[in-house]
Amino acid sequence: MDDDTDRLSNLCADLVSLRKLEPGVVHLFQRYRAGEWVAVRDLYRAGGDTDEPISSGLVAAWLTAPTADPDYAVVVFFDSETQWSSTAYYNRTRLLVGSPVG
Repeated sequence: MDDDTDRLSNLCADLVSLRKLEPGVVHLFQRYRAGEWVAVRDLYRAGGDTDEPISSGLVAAWLTAPTADPDYAVVVFFDSETQWSSTAYYNRTRLLVGSPVG
């Protein structure tokens, strides 16, 4: 991997794995319908991180998981400049239970 794809991978992995950024993932699940794209930098801002410079071309969307378990979703990441993409399997229900709309 080169520096650009490493950075994209790290930004997206941090978004779905760091507790401090969970409000951004809550924002994704509560404010956007399945399949609706949003800039990752907006999710970082919703998570309280306004310092991270992130291209507006890096976007995310969520889809219902293709499994029988309705608690899970797949988060899809795509960068329009490099055509890089990645996914994450996420326990959506764990995050949303008890999370206020915000």
